[in-house]
Amino acid sequence: MTAFQRIATPVTAVAAATACGLFLAGCGSSSDSSTAPAPSGAPSATTTAAAAETRAEMCGQTRGPDGALYVHALGTAKVDCAEAMRVATAFGPKIATGQPVTVEGWNCTFPTTPGMLARCDNGGRAIGFFTSH
Repeated sequence: MTAFQRIATPVTAVAAATACGLFLAGCGSSSDSSTAPAPSGAPSATTTAAAAETRAEMCGQTRGPDGALYVHALGTAKVDCAEAMRVATAFGPKIATGQPVTVEGWNCTFPTTPGMLARCDNGGRAIGFFTSH
């Protein structure tokens, strides 16, 4: 056996094994329907959640654990900004605890909505605390 044949045989075997591995990996791929985009015209979960969190009037700013938070009325039910700011002033120092609390009759929680640090609900009315306006 020549020196070339001694080197070529292992290199050929590695190349063949790599090609087979890539081929088999391609055969095993599947499409997950939960990550597929929604058909055109159909509302996705993201757009539905965003619609439920529609910001109405910006009522002002309050102190949050990492700086200013923008206080917005949420949805279509009218929230008086004076009341929203009273709730914000009382709730602001409690935000850092990360625990749901009741402030002046409003149930304040910490949703997973992007950009919203906290929210307070009272009946059909809602106030959102955002890191940007």
